[in-house]
Order: sequence, then structure tokens, then C-alpha cells
Amino acid sequence: MRKMVLLLLATMLLLAGCGGNEGTEDVTSLEFRKNGQVVHTIVEDFSASYYSLDELQSQVQTQVDSYNESAGSERIKVNSTEVTDGVITMVMTFQGAEDYSSFYRQALFCGTVRDAFSAGYDLDVELVSAQEEGTTIGRQDILEMGDRHIIVVREPIVIRPYADILYASSGVEVSGSRSATVTDSAALSYIIFR
Repeated sequence: MRKMVLLLLATMLLLAGCGGNEGTEDVTSLEFRKNGQVVHTIVEDFSASYYSLDELQSQVQTQVDSYNESAGSERIKVNSTEVTDGVITMVMTFQGAEDYSSFYRQALFCGTVRDAFSAGYDLDVELVSAQEEGTTIGRQDILEMGDRHIIVVREPIVIRPYADILYASSGVEVSGSRSATVTDSAALSYIIFR
């Protein structure tokens, strides 16, 4: 029974997502680096007495090792895991958004608008300017931004791109020039940045 609870907790941590404020490390977030890496910081309650940090670390590392073995190289790394005041913080680095997407079986894309369109993402959406209140753009304007970068995600989580956010879809709350909270898990959310 205890192993089942730990397995469920490990799964919950690996699928976790929640909202928060810019620059904080106390919320689950995805940080996108210019080199293509995605840093996933998971922050969740870990106060139940039957939780074991050692067992959780072992289970997560086993899943990561299995993924890396299948991929043929180290595509995911568990950077750190710590518990403070009943809250666990786990930091993992993925070599690319495709590794995150494959590992969690969650939609995630980060690349140019042109690449997103080529990959089959439906860019027939309305995006709201993060800098000019009331300004929106549609499909044609988005396609004309071919070399701009875009994040496409389907989970409630804080997103931190490496450059300033220009536009975001509904269901995304831009909370700073480089921070946004995705609140909609039912549909794909889009964030265009410099």
C-alpha cells in the first residue's frame, strides 16, 4: 500500500502544475532557456507522514533513467530534490521541449512560429498583446511573425521564457515581461515572445 501511495505521489509530482508570481521558486514552473533546454521546477505539498523522500527520489530517478536509456543519451536530469516545511521542490532539466512532452505525455512546443506551423499546430487563434492593452492579432499576423518564438502548452503552469512576452492566448495571464500563468488545461495555450 505504501509503495502504491509513493508511486501515485511521484506521478502527481511529475504531472503537477499551479499558478504563481514572477521570479518566485515557490510555484511549479517551466523555464525556457535560449539553448533549448526546459527547466521544470515542481513545488507540491509533501507533509503527509507516510511520504518518503528517498523512495520518491528513487522512483523518479528510475523513470528518468528509463527515458534516457530509451532515448540513447541523457535527455533528462534530476538536478535537485528537497523538502522544506512540508513542501517538496524538485528541479529537472530537459534537453528540449520534445523530451518534456514525451516524458509527461503533455503537449509542449517551443520554437519559431514557422516551426510550430510546420509541426501542425493550429495558429488560427486570437492572441492579446502583453504590451498594448486591447490589441489583438490573428492567424495572418501570427504567421507573419515566422522567426519569433512561440510556446504551445496544455497544462496549468507558470511559464518563464528567456525573452519578453509579446502576445498570449486567452487562458494565459501575463504577470511580468518574462512570466505568464497558464490557467486553461482544456485547450492549447499560446505565448509568443521575442
